[in-house]
Amino acid sequence: MENTVKNRKDQPETAPRKKTFFYRCVVVLARILFPRAKTVYAEPPGDHPSVFISNHAGMRGPVLMTLYFDRPHKTWTIHSALDRSISVRFAYHDIFFGKSRRCKWFWLIPSWIVGHTLPQLLEESDTIPVYHDRRILKTLRGSLAAFKGGEDLVIFAESPQRFSPYVNELQPGFVDLGRSCYRETGARLHFYPVYVEKKHRLISVGRPVVYNPEGQPGDERMRISAYLRDEIDRLGRNAPRHDPKPFLPPRWYAAYGEYEYDFSQYWKMIEEES
Repeated sequence: MENTVKNRKDQPETAPRKKTFFYRCVVVLARILFPRAKTVYAEPPGDHPSVFISNHAGMRGPVLMTLYFDRPHKTWTIHSALDRSISVRFAYHDIFFGKSRRCKWFWLIPSWIVGHTLPQLLEESDTIPVYHDRRILKTLRGSLAAFKGGEDLVIFAESPQRFSPYVNELQPGFVDLGRSCYRETGARLHFYPVYVEKKHRLISVGRPVVYNPEGQPGDERMRISAYLRDEIDRLGRNAPRHDPKPFLPPRWYAAYGEYEYDFSQYWKMIEEES
């Protein structure tokens, strides 16, 4: 019989960081701009470690999932947004798309403001930094600690490679969590597709796909990421009529199109830019 993480519901959640006055003010403003969203499940999640893979929809996905998703969770966040030594460059390229703007020097001003406030906001939002080098082991340890503490993970795994108006192709590396979770806890990790839509304030959660620890890691990456991509697309198409927001706007592709099929080089550019 499959083992599970013992008494997940009875385990205390990992202690959340105390929220500062600044963070609380930003949350109040965000709740005004993004009214309460309702989470709708195709089937109720069980008492097992779970990962919720959501569409990004610009800033809508992360904001609505942070404010209103009703499961105790931590969120994977690219370390460039948390690292104060490069967060201004991150904001310039990844939030304001500075390379595509006129008066590029002007966009350094909001980039500086965001780059100096975003790390604190993300740290207080219970995030786990994601790295693209050996430090990925820190991401893994933080993720396993969340599972053991009775929390799930929320991951925005879209790549720049376009698939449909509702979702991009997914970067499949997150699937490897399934093997690590099974080795560490004996539990088979469940991956849920999520589609976030602001107009009708919906967080739609589809049926999960379960990691098979007996399968080949590469095959599991392909199988699970394809299922989640297709299900997120289906959830988006079946949602009440709305204007789908892509992960990245056309402006990004006009300026950074060479990175659509090589996203790792995009992050390298941000981290190494002088």
